[in-house]
Amino acid sequence: MRYGWLVILAAVPGCLTTGYTPIDLYSVAPAVEVAAVASTEQTLGIRPLEAARPYRQRIVYREAGYVLGYYENAEWAELPRDAVTRSLSDAIVATGRFADVGNAADMRAPDFVLTGELRKFDQVRSETPWVAECEIRLELRDPLGRAEGWARTFTVREPLDGRSLPEHAAAMSRAVAAIVNEAAEAIGRR
Repeated sequence: MRYGWLVILAAVPGCLTTGYTPIDLYSVAPAVEVAAVASTEQTLGIRPLEAARPYRQRIVYREAGYVLGYYENAEWAELPRDAVTRSLSDAIVATGRFADVGNAADMRAPDFVLTGELRKFDQVRSETPWVAECEIRLELRDPLGRAEGWARTFTVREPLDGRSLPEHAAAMSRAVAAIVNEAAEAIGRR
């Protein structure tokens, strides 16, 4: 009787296979290139960026109009908001403007707090060539209201060199680099 189940399972095709489809992972690796500015004793706490609902692990594409889709077997290696937050932090540190830059939750009372939202992280297919579009809204505030706040929305569109996902990841890396470098320089001048 105990071998009877093995005979039944072997007779049913596909019962012993899982149907597993591997997921390809793509990373975003923006190059941080900012100029150093005069340093201060001020501190900056950065909150992780919030992400609009579609921009999680799956790679989003936009066809004509307002229709979003997802690649079935491809994902970002990490959440886009985490990759962008880390790159932004690295760029701000590279300016040398602040005495301390870190996660706002880990700092006692930073002089400034930077918050933001990742609004777009798309592959736009409705144009030729296709483009990687990244949009981020950033707000710099003094929690005690001693200094005037700053807010800006950054949008960058980088053309893909082709239509593959590695080319999309490279274009998105360039788009994120353009935003974090420009944002860090703008914050460094404040």
